[in-house]
Amino acid sequence: MKNVKTILTLSALSLALGACSTGITKSRNLGNPNVTGNTLAQQVCSVCHGNIGNSVNGNSVNPTFPNLAGQQKDYLVAQMTAFHEKTRKDPAAQQMMWGIARNFTPKQIDELATFYSNQKPLPNPAHGNAALIAEGQKIFNEGLLDKGVPACMGCHGSSGEGNGVIPRLAGQHANYVYKQLNVFDRDAKTSDGKENVPDSALERPTGGVMEMVASALTKEQKRAMAAYVQSLR
Repeated sequence: MKNVKTILTLSALSLALGACSTGITKSRNLGNPNVTGNTLAQQVCSVCHGNIGNSVNGNSVNPTFPNLAGQQKDYLVAQMTAFHEKTRKDPAAQQMMWGIARNFTPKQIDELATFYSNQKPLPNPAHGNAALIAEGQKIFNEGLLDKGVPACMGCHGSSGEGNGVIPRLAGQHANYVYKQLNVFDRDAKTSDGKENVPDSALERPTGGVMEMVASALTKEQKRAMAAYVQSLR
């Protein structure tokens, strides 16, 4: 009888642990440090950045949200850390990512970055006329020497693949790229003619080079750039 009780107790414990394990692997609890980055990607992040069930992991179908598939891991780590620390302050960051990332642990950030950097980017055909895309291609490859704008490919790669903390742009939604260029432009205006502007005054404080680029572009040139990088694969 004693052995039967022991077996039943162990069985119950095993079932309980199994239930906990299942709960963790399907958890949406952003405040639980035991939930893995892979689980967060599938249960939370996929809502905006690509539906796991449809095999478009990290490939957002909504141009409001950036594609993360194939993004540089170092860049993802840097941006998620900035969301967590509330140092990236563009409107979308404050409205969405501050709350989502506020309890992320360094381990979860690393796991999320690893997950998305390993996903396969899907083609994202550009929307826009051929002349606009061609204009963007010229700026991307050659820059604007008369305005002191360097060729974008110098940092982001000839195919827009990115490098380390410099993000992949290939296939990124033009809508998202255009909005971010405007963020950098606003930061440039905040810093214009001033010395030692504190990071707290800027929306994206690590974007010094991009401030220079974005502030030199017209609205049409920003749209052209955005349309072109979306067309890259």
